[in-house]
Amino acid sequence: MPEPIKSVGIVTALHKPRAQEATRRAVELLEQAGAEVVFSEALAEACGLGGTPCTDVVEARPDLMLVMGGDGTFLSAARMMAPIATPLLGVDLGGFGFLAEEEPSWVLDEIERILSGEFTIDERIMLAVKLHRDGETVAELLGLNDAVMATGSFRRLVTLTLRVNETGPTRFGADGLIVSTPTGSTAYSLSAGGAIVHPNVQAILITAICPHTLSMRPLVIDAGSTVSVTIEPSREPQEGLALTIDGQETVGLEPDDEVVVTRAECRARVVRLGRRTFYDRLRTKLRWGDTR
Repeated sequence: MPEPIKSVGIVTALHKPRAQEATRRAVELLEQAGAEVVFSEALAEACGLGGTPCTDVVEARPDLMLVMGGDGTFLSAARMMAPIATPLLGVDLGGFGFLAEEEPSWVLDEIERILSGEFTIDERIMLAVKLHRDGETVAELLGLNDAVMATGSFRRLVTLTLRVNETGPTRFGADGLIVSTPTGSTAYSLSAGGAIVHPNVQAILITAICPHTLSMRPLVIDAGSTVSVTIEPSREPQEGLALTIDGQETVGLEPDDEVVVTRAECRARVVRLGRRTFYDRLRTKLRWGDTR
């Protein structure tokens, strides 16, 4: 028998009026069904919710997190909740919504089923990213989609040295480099020419951004690998050179910095209600196989 859901956290894209409206309705339905609803003070104020907000949604450790927004909201929630293994149910209220499970009307109609625990959970690998500078670790980050090393202007090439599992170095010039999970294979990596990889595959993808060589092709490697990228010094200033996680968290990079990417110990636990598959989303969102 599935475990029933007793407490539900909610994170919302507060700048979207449609998401606020769906959040108010979700809170109403959850409370009517007898669930404890966990939300922040900011969400309570933006949506006009009654009840008592909590100071820290993570510390409240809800049984399930309802993510009301687009892919950006889902990525942020994944980094926040993966370390405590809280499952995430994405409600598609964004412009693209590839990571979300379903439209809000359908999800809200299924509240009783969700609270009874009648769903499956996909466990998605995440990236643990460390930035080393002058022999010290100056940043440790967690990502669901990708880690990107690139200049902000793309006016000059950046020279990178890539190592996989301490193998011989590969030195090349490019606009940047993307190290992604299979979940992130349909994001920036895909736009840069990388492969589409099913999110349940245990792999890490390495995709150069506009490499200045014909031989630097996208790689799909074992998820247990260690990827090391060194920023080589340049005679020209590298304006805006940075490491960006999931397109949301950014740390500036300097010459001789080393970025080390491995599979994280925690995983994003993504709720699936079973109506749409990964291939359905490829067809509807990315027009995969569309002959028109």
